[in-house]
Amino acid sequence: MSRRRRILTVSAFGLIAAVIWFGYRTIAAVRQLPEAYAAWDTGTLLVEYLRANDDRWPNSWDDLLTVLDSPGGADIVLYGSRAGDVAYARSLREVVAVDWSFDPLRIADAQPVTRPDGSAFDVLWEGGDPNEMVREYLSVDGRDR
Repeated sequence: MSRRRRILTVSAFGLIAAVIWFGYRTIAAVRQLPEAYAAWDTGTLLVEYLRANDDRWPNSWDDLLTVLDSPGGADIVLYGSRAGDVAYARSLREVVAVDWSFDPLRIADAQPVTRPDGSAFDVLWEGGDPNEMVREYLSVDGRDR
């Protein structure tokens, strides 16, 4: 095999490998989007719940979702669906785990919102990390714990 033919063959394999890698990463990212939206929406619901309940942490999903029954509940923006979509909000518990025993007074490095297996989220939207959303809310206006 000539030198030129070897270079072309190696280049072709390299290009094919790059296309496969890019395709795999694209498919993986698209599959992780619903989880990223679920994390963001859980953070939104937690902040709205804290705001409506004097910074008291909810005791369960049912407790958390009562925020959607409030007068402004239909206006809470849920990025994975539409504002006020209770069925979608109920489905979040299948994708996101919340530590219901979490103490908002100890927010510093806590991670009360995780994947169901307790691990951190692989993909999050910028500004959509639920733990950071809660931390930021609790540290505003002198509520810094």
